[in-house]
Amino acid sequence: MKKLAIIHYMPLEFYPPTTNLLNSLAFKNQFSVKIWTTRNNKGRKVYKNKVLNAISRTSFPNRNNHKLVRFCKYLLFNIKTFLGLLIFNPSIVMYYETYSAGPVYWYLKYFGSKKKLFIHYHEYFNQEWYDSGMAIVKLYYHYEKNFLLQKAEWVSQTNLDRLKMFASDHPEISQDILKMMPNYPPKSWFKDIKKVKSKSQSVIKSVYVGALSLKDTFIKEYCDWIVTQNGKVHFHIYAYNLHDDTKAYLESLKSEYIVFYPKGVEYIEMPNLLSNYDIGLILYRAQTDNYRYNAPNKLFEYLVCGLDVWLPEVMEGCKPYLNAESRPLVQAIDFTNLKLGLIEAHQKSLTLPYRNIPYHCETELQPLITLLKR
Repeated sequence: MKKLAIIHYMPLEFYPPTTNLLNSLAFKNQFSVKIWTTRNNKGRKVYKNKVLNAISRTSFPNRNNHKLVRFCKYLLFNIKTFLGLLIFNPSIVMYYETYSAGPVYWYLKYFGSKKKLFIHYHEYFNQEWYDSGMAIVKLYYHYEKNFLLQKAEWVSQTNLDRLKMFASDHPEISQDILKMMPNYPPKSWFKDIKKVKSKSQSVIKSVYVGALSLKDTFIKEYCDWIVTQNGKVHFHIYAYNLHDDTKAYLESLKSEYIVFYPKGVEYIEMPNLLSNYDIGLILYRAQTDNYRYNAPNKLFEYLVCGLDVWLPEVMEGCKPYLNAESRPLVQAIDFTNLKLGLIEAHQKSLTLPYRNIPYHCETELQPLITLLKR
């Protein structure tokens, strides 16, 4: 049985696409898998999988930690992971993001000439981001450019736009290893939305699930619009990852049509929850290339649960998925100028036929798993 090491510095619980891969690997039961990650500090249910060998965790820094404490925690993760790789001695290594690259570089550079390497990026970061970021992450990016990306058999981004930008940033990499791996939910999420959704709606129920920020999302603009609709549209917010000012704003809202759930919702509970709503919101202002060219998890999570999706017209990465011909709809909206016509347009759309939703992670993960097995 092949030994596979997965290094994921950010807590697994914040990244369902990673746990979806781990679940698929456990189901295949063809690898001896060990994972190095950090402990989530947002009260999420801890991910466990009895089929996988072990998950090794170190402490994840809090925002209020002194920068020296944050550095020490990061250093501990790197040291523990490197030593763990030496002991486990995997034949295949996969890491996520530049944050995780350090121990992989040390292991493969000096002990892994015959090891296979796979890399996936949840986000797209340009050169400017690396230049202005942490010195140690900048060092790890140097390791990537000069060694790891040349050694890798697979380097993936979440959508075609991000992959093209990454390829432009790294012309020295063979195009053959560059792959697209979207963030789709599991097949188990799919429901018969024709039965779930009613044909008439006296109240439109909208929902947002995910991280929030007053600075980086249109949350205030949408809440202001909800208030003016006098109950025609309700809005529920499930967000545990948000800044203090954003949380204070949401808790200060007095509208009976807006409900804020500060504990968010566990990933496993989302299918049953989302099927109770009509419209899923994506609210990013898209002020960086990473967000502008993003097709986020929640787009596909909303769709497979039968929700129409409203998203900002500035999100270029979502434009391939726009759809006004059949339900669920995907509509680009100007959140700086929300209009009454949105409600009427939604009501008219209820007579449209439903379409098949082809987005599930098992199909998208199969090329990666096939290559891991070789």
